[in-house]
Amino acid sequence: MKKSLVIPAVFLVLTFITGFINPAAAGEENAQKTICVLFDDGVDASLNDRQAQAQADLAKWMNNNLVRVFAHYAKTGFEGKLLQKRQDYKASSDNYLLVVKITDYNPGSKAARIVVGFGAGGSSIKIHYELFAGSNMILAKDDSAFSGSGWMAVARKLNKNTAKAVTEKLKNK
Repeated sequence: MKKSLVIPAVFLVLTFITGFINPAAAGEENAQKTICVLFDDGVDASLNDRQAQAQADLAKWMNNNLVRVFAHYAKTGFEGKLLQKRQDYKASSDNYLLVVKITDYNPGSKAARIVVGFGAGGSSIKIHYELFAGSNMILAKDDSAFSGSGWMAVARKLNKNTAKAVTEKLKNK
């Protein structure tokens, strides 16, 4: 009976020890690259008050969500950081600036989504983003998405697309 307890105890001790050793080694091999995210809501004089507020709220949600999306890339050496203004960005070798602007937002019709379905009343968002290493632009891209499920599904898809494009661009840097 005692021999049967020794093997699991040794296994637990080894697992415990290697659990503390490996994360440190992984951190040394794979230095974190910080993506500083700055969102421009794209609100201008052509929008009425209700549209402007909806677009500003969308930008705030997308900004926070994009940083969370970058957290999924932490194991591969990336982290996201929110910026309030461009002057907060400090250029360094592993510090990048991602500027995202909403160029068009159509929230669709919730009533049409409920009553008709099949994509009727869907939401669409168009964005433009630029990635900077210091003052040099290293990536610029337009992206758009549509969903009959509502604006949140569209925003999530765009954020995932953006994070994927940015991390693929920076993997070899």
